[in-house]
Amino acid sequence: MATVIRSLGIAGIGGYPLGVEVAIIAGLPGTTIVGLGDSAVKEAKDRMEACTEVLGYAYPTRKVVVNLSPSDIRKRGAYLDLPMLVGMLIESAQVVPRKDGWEETAMVGGISTTGKLVGFGGVLPMAIQARKMGWKRLVVPIGCADEASLVSDIEILACRTVGEVVAYLEGRLHIGSHRREGSRGPSEQQAKGGDYSDVVGHEEILPYLAAAVAGNHNLLLVGLPGSGKSMMARLLPTILPPMDDDEILEVSSIYSIAGELDGQELMSARPFRSPHYNMSSNALIGGGPNATPGEVTLAHRGILFLDELPEFSRKTLESLRLPLEDRRVTISRVNQTNRYPADFMLVAAMNPCPCGYGGTNRCECTPYAIRTYRQRVSGPVLDRIDMQKYVGRVEFSDGHLMSGTVSSAQLRGMVMQARGRQSHRFGDDGIATNSEMDSSHLRRYCTLDDDCAALLQRTYERDHLSVRARYKTIRLARTFADIDGSDRIGRPHLLHALFSRDLERGMHHA
Repeated sequence: MATVIRSLGIAGIGGYPLGVEVAIIAGLPGTTIVGLGDSAVKEAKDRMEACTEVLGYAYPTRKVVVNLSPSDIRKRGAYLDLPMLVGMLIESAQVVPRKDGWEETAMVGGISTTGKLVGFGGVLPMAIQARKMGWKRLVVPIGCADEASLVSDIEILACRTVGEVVAYLEGRLHIGSHRREGSRGPSEQQAKGGDYSDVVGHEEILPYLAAAVAGNHNLLLVGLPGSGKSMMARLLPTILPPMDDDEILEVSSIYSIAGELDGQELMSARPFRSPHYNMSSNALIGGGPNATPGEVTLAHRGILFLDELPEFSRKTLESLRLPLEDRRVTISRVNQTNRYPADFMLVAAMNPCPCGYGGTNRCECTPYAIRTYRQRVSGPVLDRIDMQKYVGRVEFSDGHLMSGTVSSAQLRGMVMQARGRQSHRFGDDGIATNSEMDSSHLRRYCTLDDDCAALLQRTYERDHLSVRARYKTIRLARTFADIDGSDRIGRPHLLHALFSRDLERGMHHA
């Protein structure tokens, strides 16, 4: 009868239970690993043989068959080495477990030919899945024990060598549950520095930034070089609402799989990703041989900031169209197909023209050059950006003026009030912010009076808006009403929403 060792695998950003079944049967000596493992999994048999000799055991002289169940899911990585080796030693009766409940102990980890355990990325979603399954203990390499112990209600057993795991199973070694040094719970989100009081002369723009965050609306800032576009975008984390416990675990799992979790703390702050414009579409959306997550997934529940938007390649920008609509991405490769979440707020910045000084007497660009420059951002991509605001040049009336009049704390208060109203309104609708509303939600929560409906219709016809832009305007108006504490959308709220699409209106009126 085969020996079965509990283990775990990774699919997308989640873990799943996995059984490592080891059988030693009559046949020519050799090891066969079945169950859709990649080359790293197949190579485990050589590591197992070398490690067995180092430990002082004999490798079986009969046929060894290892089945990774479920057999219809592709497995990749070396984290199944440990359960395969332990299963082989138990099946060959060289190791006799005496530890009570050892069958309920799950194991993950790579092995080296010297007998040491090797850490890997992605142990956090595995530990979360083990807890969901009600498992009590999880054996992991010491190198990723800090990360695994971020999950409560499960005993994490950290081992340095295979010998320690064997000694634990045989009852010769006691291993206590791992505790991180200086561990503490997820802290409140803290800004990395800066405050909107550092922004001088743009007080009329700041309420629009608060509205963008409050409703999770995509935002584009257009302005002269040095006008403060990038600074205002990079200060947005100071007014983002904190994540709840489920969001913290979800985001932390993504960073664990990507190998960007430091193992000391969960991701308590919302992500802010700012990739360079020379990145490929695969780096942005995700890809590679193993369909790994890209920047849109690493920005999940946070902000993806694209500075110098027209400098990104056309292919890269066009690849954003589906994630912006579906809030998730599906990456298909020969080896694997993964589905990753991509619910992020897109924030972008660009100059008005190639030289950057469009609209001033310093600009020497021809109308054709300006049109070509702006066409680098296609209509469908621009249509998916809810707010497009011009950032003008600051005129100083006082040479000593070094601080603005609006602080991050004030804007954050507006955001939290609006988010509170949205949370109360949507309840069990399965959405959290106004930007997620579909047509049924618009009919239920965004009724316009005759005056507002006529105003929207005139603008729709004059500016040749798309149906998507029309709906986005209504969602924006709902957010401005929430900030104002109003249950109904009034004319001022709709006007604010209509004045949020500067670039689009400028292009139509040019």
